Amino acid sequence: MAVFTITGATGSVGRAIVQALQSQSHEIRVLSTRTSVQIKGASTFYWNPATNELDPDALIGADYLIHLAGATVSKRWTPAYKKLIMDSRIDGTQLLLSATNRLKTPLKAVISASAIGYYGSDFERLKKEEDAPADDYLAAVTKTWESYTRKFESPQTRSIQLRIGIVLDRGAGVLGQLEPLVKFGLAAPLGSGKQWSSWIHVEDLARMFVYAATQSLASGAYNAVAPTPVTNTELTKSLCKVKKRPMIPISVPSFVLKAMLGQMATLALMSQKVSAEKIVAAGFSFKYESIEKAFNAIYKH
Repeated sequence: MAVFTITGATGSVGRAIVQALQSQSHEIRVLSTRTSVQIKGASTFYWNPATNELDPDALIGADYLIHLAGATVSKRWTPAYKKLIMDSRIDGTQLLLSATNRLKTPLKAVISASAIGYYGSDFERLKKEEDAPADDYLAAVTKTWESYTRKFESPQTRSIQLRIGIVLDRGAGVLGQLEPLVKFGLAAPLGSGKQWSSWIHVEDLARMFVYAATQSLASGAYNAVAPTPVTNTELTKSLCKVKKRPMIPISVPSFVLKAMLGQMATLALMSQKVSAEKIVAAGFSFKYESIEKAFNAIYKH
């Protein structure tokens, strides 16, 4: 049994990680900005990056830190919100860095969230961890975040960044947006529909975080995506098939998405074909390798 401290535990991915850790009987400590948060089988500790507060007991004696916390990018990108997206990642990480530096017994590993937004949009190339970051807003956010989370690394502590793709989880994230449209027969490909979607089932992602911590993976970035990326059209078609609903064959034009979502339309229109080769070579095996298998598991009745 190991001791895990987690930030961002109340989100979709965090909840799945807590579940994975509970199934292996690990001790779980959750850092939360809300004192009222109660998670069964976990101890809650207060932290607030905005006011530089953190209960040191959350980390004393811990083996591993899983760091997920950061403002969601799936909200309209006003200038103020874009600043919050960046600041929430920097402030939280800096607070954790100063707290971990004070520990008498260092952590064995820190596993931090990152995102495949690091690579930008590309319709042709399969992106690997050693590829250079793009020159756009999302890449700037992930590149900056990783530059801070890499500072956890020391001779005693491994620091790993998981570059997460589209997370498939019922009622959350992308599926939370698509499910109502599918239900009413309104789902359609976005933009050209040819853009690549690199995805991962939430259960596989949770398992990957635990695996990266406990299996002594080397420090550095790993792509957290299933080995079989699909196009936006294929993703939409597969979801409609599993839900037994029709897909509108005419795609939603890019200009409509931009009018509705503003700069955030980038998330829907960017093409990201990302390799899972490095994490597989490190010994991780996926439970859900195909999008059909993932959707069937999510929507099994």
